[in-house]
Amino acid sequence: MKRLALALLFVLCAAALVRAETLTVASGAGYKRLVTDLATAYEAKSGKKLELIFGNMGQVIAQAKASGKVSMIIGEQSFLKKSGVPLASFTELGKGALVVAWPKGKSMSGLGDLAKPEVKRVAMPDAAKAIYGVAGMEALERAGLSDAIKGKLLVVATVPQVMTYVVSGEVDAGLANLTDVQGQSDKIGGYFVVDRSQYSPISIGAGVLAGQESAEVAAFVAFLNSAKGRELARKHGL
Repeated sequence: MKRLALALLFVLCAAALVRAETLTVASGAGYKRLVTDLATAYEAKSGKKLELIFGNMGQVIAQAKASGKVSMIIGEQSFLKKSGVPLASFTELGKGALVVAWPKGKSMSGLGDLAKPEVKRVAMPDAAKAIYGVAGMEALERAGLSDAIKGKLLVVATVPQVMTYVVSGEVDAGLANLTDVQGQSDKIGGYFVVDRSQYSPISIGAGVLAGQESAEVAAFVAFLNSAKGRELARKHGL
C-alpha cells in the first residue's frame, strides 16, 4: 500500500512538472496561421510542445489575467500596453498591414470604392477587441469615409470572422490584416494593402508576461529572433 501511494505521488508530481514546464502562448485569432507555424517549427527544433490559445484580444487578455498560466501573448504592442496586462518584455516580429479584401466576382482599387453605391456591406473587426478594428477606423476617418460607410459596417469580433463573411460573399468587402488574408487568397476575389500613412503603426510581437520568465520562455524568444523565426514572420506578411 505504501509503495502504491508513493508511486501515485510520483506520477502526480511528474504530471504537475510537465504542466508547469509547458509554455502557453496566446494570440489574437488573426495571427493563428503565423503562431501555429512558429510553434510547429519550434517544436520540431526543440522537441518541446507549446500550448496555443486563440481568440479576440479582449478574450485572450482576460484569460491571461485570470488564469495566471499564459506565459506569452502575441499581439500588437500598444494594444497590449493599454490592456493593463503586465509585460516583462516585448519582442517585435514585424509591422502589421491593414488590407481591404473582397469576394470573388468583385473588384476594388482603393478605400474610396467602399463608398460606392454598389458596396452595400463592409465587415470589420471591433475596435474595442482587435487592433485592426482600430486601424480600420483610423483609415476610414483619415480618408474622410466614416460618414459615407457608417451605415454599411458589419462589426464582428475578429479578423477571421471578417474573412468568413468575405469568403462566403455575404459582404462586399472586409477590413482585415495581411497575414490572415494571404492564407485565404485563393478563396477571395482579391485585396489591396491600405497605405500605412492612413493608420498608426502596428507593431506585432511577443509579450512575455511579468512573473512568467523562464528558461523555456527565453528559448522560444530566442527562436523568434532566429533566422527561421524571422523568415516565418516575413512569410506571413510582417
